[in-house]
Amino acid sequence: MIIDKDNVAEYVHARHLLDVPPDLDYSVDPLGGGFLNTVLRISCGGRSVIIKQALPALRLFPDLKVTTDRIVFEHRALLKLNELFPGQTIPSVLHFNDEHRILVMGDLGRTPLLETMLTDGQVDPFTAERLGAFAAELHQRTYDDDALRDQFDNGAMQQLRLQYCFYFVTEPALLEVAQRLGQTFTEEKRVLLHGDFWTASVMALDTGIQIFDLEFAYYGHPAQDIGFMMAHYLLHAYNTPRVAGAVFDAAGRLWNTYVAGMGDLLPEDCELNALRQAGLEMLFRIDGINQVKYITDDGVKVRIRLAAKRLMLDDQMKVDDIKIC
Repeated sequence: MIIDKDNVAEYVHARHLLDVPPDLDYSVDPLGGGFLNTVLRISCGGRSVIIKQALPALRLFPDLKVTTDRIVFEHRALLKLNELFPGQTIPSVLHFNDEHRILVMGDLGRTPLLETMLTDGQVDPFTAERLGAFAAELHQRTYDDDALRDQFDNGAMQQLRLQYCFYFVTEPALLEVAQRLGQTFTEEKRVLLHGDFWTASVMALDTGIQIFDLEFAYYGHPAQDIGFMMAHYLLHAYNTPRVAGAVFDAAGRLWNTYVAGMGDLLPEDCELNALRQAGLEMLFRIDGINQVKYITDDGVKVRIRLAAKRLMLDDQMKVDDIKIC
């Protein structure tokens, strides 16, 4: 069964997930970029749910097959994170159809994505601190847990990321760093990761944050999560110079709050590997197969490449040095 805008109402109504009788109007809105999945919001009578189905191939590259097991890991991660963060932080699980790889979740609402806010030049330092605190609590509370290590052996998605998001660089020095980073992230299984922790997986409220999109959830090295988020803050700093100072400050707050939350559990190599991951992700998002749409200026791309390469190659680099990259 393939879910689409024409059959989604019948699907949720038949399973009592949302009341959509034939005589009531309803709306169906696609969400996300649709790169890996079909994601729809269906609304009726003042209520709404989110329905997601894992696709077996990338829409932009139909010959590239991708395991649909990722939605099994997302379902598992949603249950675990709702246990760790009760309330409205993580979407609730309403229904899971393993056979057709369909997940129905509670709707977190229509708050703009953090990505949209940063693109518009809205930089909230407290959001960055909340993200650092969230990552630290997630990593600290799942540290060195054998059961979670087994439950979240999401190796196929990690290998997909390594192949297309790490090893795309051709400059020998950068490729060497990317390969070392990939080896570290594959072999060192220390904490439960969000796995795709970036500004399009977050909605920022005045009072807190909401986190979603967990199909890359993986038991691995904590630097991967924090480096990803840092990368996307830095992309906005270079793309929008008028708020660069505020964004650099936010990236610092993200890191410092994370470090404080992790305490003695912070790995010695976390800062160095987070910065390397940040640099690599910055390059991927302007030169890889899934580029951010808001960066179009060639001059900006040149500055990002220079900054990203320094993050990857300078072994003495610290987060406090980022603003002078």
